[in-house]
Amino acid sequence: MRHEVRRAGARKVISMKSGMNELVVSGKLVSAEQLLELLFDEKSRPSLRWLRGQTKAKVIPHIRIGHLVFFDLEMVRAALASRNLVRHRMLAPSVSAVA
Repeated sequence: MRHEVRRAGARKVISMKSGMNELVVSGKLVSAEQLLELLFDEKSRPSLRWLRGQTKAKVIPHIRIGHLVFFDLEMVRAALASRNLVRHRMLAPSVSAVA
């Protein structure tokens, strides 16, 4: 695995290449507690136990460095939006509405 650290403006870009897999992290990495504070409102915030379960099930993208687990806020936000977005159902127009 090769780690490259480059500066792109004010943001730090870390590129990790391992064979055919490539991961590009932009922004800073945060802990589980910080992720919950930044991502959710205080009243609607899920528990740390929920986050650990989602991480273990590989639903939420994370970066493991040794035994430490970190998250990229934008990667998590995109993963949650793509996986849990509920789209409305299109109903066929009723007969009385067409006439």
